[in-house]
Amino acid sequence: MTNDLVLYVALAAVATSAAMLTYLMMTSTTTAGLFFAGSTRRAEIANPAMRFVLPLARALAPIHRGVEATPRGRELERRLKQAGRPFGLTAPEFLCLRYIGALIGLLVGYLLASQLSDEPNPMIIAPLAAFGFFYPQMRLKAVAQRRQLLIFRDMPYVIDLLTLSTEAGQDFSSAMSMVVEKGPPGPLVDEFRIAQQAVTLGKTRADALREMAERIDLTELTSFVLALIQAEQLGAGIGKVLRVMGEQMRVKRWNIAEETAGKVPVKLMAPLVVCIFPASFIVLFVPIYLRTLMGEGP
Repeated sequence: MTNDLVLYVALAAVATSAAMLTYLMMTSTTTAGLFFAGSTRRAEIANPAMRFVLPLARALAPIHRGVEATPRGRELERRLKQAGRPFGLTAPEFLCLRYIGALIGLLVGYLLASQLSDEPNPMIIAPLAAFGFFYPQMRLKAVAQRRQLLIFRDMPYVIDLLTLSTEAGQDFSSAMSMVVEKGPPGPLVDEFRIAQQAVTLGKTRADALREMAERIDLTELTSFVLALIQAEQLGAGIGKVLRVMGEQMRVKRWNIAEETAGKVPVKLMAPLVVCIFPASFIVLFVPIYLRTLMGEGP
């Protein structure tokens, strides 16, 4: 009975750890919380495990008060902005979340090691604790990269929508409103919504666009924003600039797609060598070997 109870506790800890460590995969987080941070932080969290873990991380956050002023903290803040700041997390809270992950991994490793042997094996406990500590950081990086990819994918369509709106006689603010209303759902449209809210609250359009480019930290978007600001300062036609930028983005996206397609055969070699070839050899040669071993001939 005791062993069964320990096993159930271990399984519950594994489920809790998995729920916490994969929180960054939730794509339903309201990105508008980047601007109104309180709305994201107070939003209803569907995952029961995160309802427990996030308040705990925020309670421990004062341990790292002032970390934003350090190079490590600035880099983490930049990565959180790139990822859309899930759940409105700050750098101190994310660091404490990693500590909680390590603690849960340590607990899971200890319970599993206790089930496998009488003496807990550090070779089982230590890797799980390390995994719990490092996995949130790896997921954060992966989510940030995924978000940048989605933004890059949507840029040509959004630029085309801005171009059509400005060439139809609308000013750029109205064109931004059109993007927010009619644009494809995704992080880029959400970022334009945040920039539009910033302009509504009194910021200049140039500052709002610069902050958007800083949050996303994507080279193509930064070039796009700088070209818009420069065209506005020089009094050039924004519609013409937008059309040229849209053409450049489509060509670049097509080139990247061709490059990615060219890499597919190389990437397929590993699964072929590791999975397909051994299975083929087993199917072809093991029956022959067994028949030879049994003296029946090939």
